[in-house]
Amino acid sequence: MKRFTKGLLIALVISALASISAFAGGKVETRTVSFPSDVTVNGTLIKAGEYQVKFDESSNELTILKGGKVKAKVPAHVESRTEKARETAVRTREEGGTVQLVGVTFGGSTQDVIVSGSSSATGTP
Repeated sequence: MKRFTKGLLIALVISALASISAFAGGKVETRTVSFPSDVTVNGTLIKAGEYQVKFDESSNELTILKGGKVKAKVPAHVESRTEKARETAVRTREEGGTVQLVGVTFGGSTQDVIVSGSSSATGTP
């Protein structure tokens, strides 16, 4: 009986540690977005169309995927908004004849995801 109790206690401790590490990881937000025109993300050309956009808060990385394949990754950070976003929106700017990704706003969020090196001076959708 003592051996059973000891084994049960060890199993509970391992389960507790596993659940803590699962919650300790940052939030990952994923949405489908549409790029109306070709966009450059971290030097990679992303053709117009629908993509999955994923932001991992723990690694501060924005990933663009199509068909489950990574098309581009870029460092990003969050900036607070004054109000919740009504819908998911992509923010871009034209620079040197190319359209650059500035950031993404996820619908219902109180934060904007801004691509590192970009500023939010382009306005809030």
